[in-house]
Order: sequence, then C-alpha cells, then structure tokens
Amino acid sequence: MWRKRLELFLTSRRNIAGCVGGIGGIGLLAFGITSGGVGLGIVAGLYVIGYLAARPEKGIGLSLVDTGDSADMKRGLERLLASIRFRVTDDVYQRVGSIAYSIVQTLPNDGRANDPTDPNVNLIRQTALNYLPQALDAYLSIPRIYAERRAVSGGKTAHEILMDQLDLMDQKMKEAADDIAANDTERLLTNARFLQERFANSSLEPATASVPANQMGQSHDGPGIL
Repeated sequence: MWRKRLELFLTSRRNIAGCVGGIGGIGLLAFGITSGGVGLGIVAGLYVIGYLAARPEKGIGLSLVDTGDSADMKRGLERLLASIRFRVTDDVYQRVGSIAYSIVQTLPNDGRANDPTDPNVNLIRQTALNYLPQALDAYLSIPRIYAERRAVSGGKTAHEILMDQLDLMDQKMKEAADDIAANDTERLLTNARFLQERFANSSLEPATASVPANQMGQSHDGPGIL
C-alpha cells in the first residue's frame, strides 16, 4: 500500500511541478549564483512554490442531473466532453464522444423524455448520469503518468481498464439505440396497419367518379401519362 501511495505522490502533478522548481534552484547552485545553505534553502523553497502552485488531480468536477428533459441531458453531455477535452488521451476522448453520440441519437428532438418503462431507455439514462461520469471521475483522480504506465489489475493499467469500460458502454449504447429505433419503427408500422384496417372500408375511401355515357369512348387530345 505504501508503495502505491509513494508512486501516486511521485507521479502527481504537484510533485512534478515542485521538482521542476527544485531543478531551477539546482541550476542556480550550478552556475554559482547561490551557494551553501542559502542555495539549498532556495532549492527547497522553489520546490514548495511549484508544489503549491500546481493544481492537484481531481475528477470531472460536474454531475449530470436527471431533469426529465432530453435537451438538458444533451447539454450535460456536451459539458462532460468539454471538461475532459485536454485532460485525457485522444482514444479516451473519442470513445466518450461515441458514447455521447449514441445517447443523443436516442433523445426526442422536441425535448421530451423517452418512455421510462423501456429498459433500453433506463440503461441509457443510467449510463449518461452515473456509469460514464463515475468511470471518468475515478480515472481523472489518478496522476496521468501513473494511470498510463503502472499496471494495477490483471497486468492492465488504469488507462487500459478505463478503455475496456468505455468500449463496453459504447457497444451497449449502440445496441440500445438500435433497439429503440427498431421499436419506434415497429410502432410506426403497427399504427399504419391499424389505420389501414380502420379506414379501409370507411367513408374516407375516395369514391370512383362516374363518367357520363355521352363522354364514353371520346378520345383525349391532351398529353398522355406514361
């Protein structure tokens, strides 16, 4: 446990910034600008300044709230993407973007929420509001160097574990989006069949126009319809 904590500290943003400041102090010693105890004090002071000036690792720093409005969910996903844009590698960003796209594709254009009784809708909502933000929050709380280079479970790094999670979410969101589209299409066809059966023999069926007997057999001089 202590080794893990030490590695997390050594690879943290604050320690790296402090080391950069300390190296600057060592440079002053090397060029003879400072010397002795004063020089060592400056090295330590520059390390502390760099350490305190750097921001510590933190999660995504936002939460998506289920208001029942699909437009709010779309804006929340846009904020999520913006918050991680320069904090993750391209493969993570692209996969999160693909997941968000599949979710947005299932949202009604008029801002209404989907049918809450549909299990696919519930899966999509939970992914957008919980699963995706929580996975990113846990990942971004780890120093990036540690997350990308240190194996933490089953020989995989935190980055590889996150990508496995995102790949699974991406696959499930695409499947859910396809199912919802198929269900919508089936409802459309069912409604079409109902209307056809309902009005097939109703008064809405256009009547055949009767042709006067004296006009039967007369030729039409206008252009024909092929």
